[in-house]
Amino acid sequence: MHPMDGVARLLEWAGPDLAHNLDFIPEDRLNWKPAPDTKSALECAAEAAIFMKSMIPVLAGAEWVRPDYSAPSRAEIQEMLRSGSKEYADALRAIPAEKLGAVISTPFGDTPLAQLASFPVVDVIHHRGQVCYLQTMFGDKENHFLTG
Repeated sequence: MHPMDGVARLLEWAGPDLAHNLDFIPEDRLNWKPAPDTKSALECAAEAAIFMKSMIPVLAGAEWVRPDYSAPSRAEIQEMLRSGSKEYADALRAIPAEKLGAVISTPFGDTPLAQLASFPVVDVIHHRGQVCYLQTMFGDKENHFLTG
């Protein structure tokens, strides 16, 4: 088993689960923000999907380029989360094990590759929590945990 397999499997659940939870945000609430300087559910999900996609080249040795985080449609974000999670998980498993300790210089600071490679996974889970919390603000108290 690859050393990053557990992290990859976590993302293979978290990305599709975030996409799934977007289905429970009412259309008229997708861009709603609890305060002017906060993010909407659509922006949270878009940031997770776009950041994850932007990090794929970094896993192969490229320099990170700050992406445009503007939120496309719900359907586009959901597709990015579903396909991007699989693509990112595959990229995690493709990192040669001996390179996981290499220190990478990024705008986030000098970070071991294994830790840096985990940031998008944490980000997807973080934004999933934000979207789920917004659901509760809209009165949906059901847990829409994706299984299977």
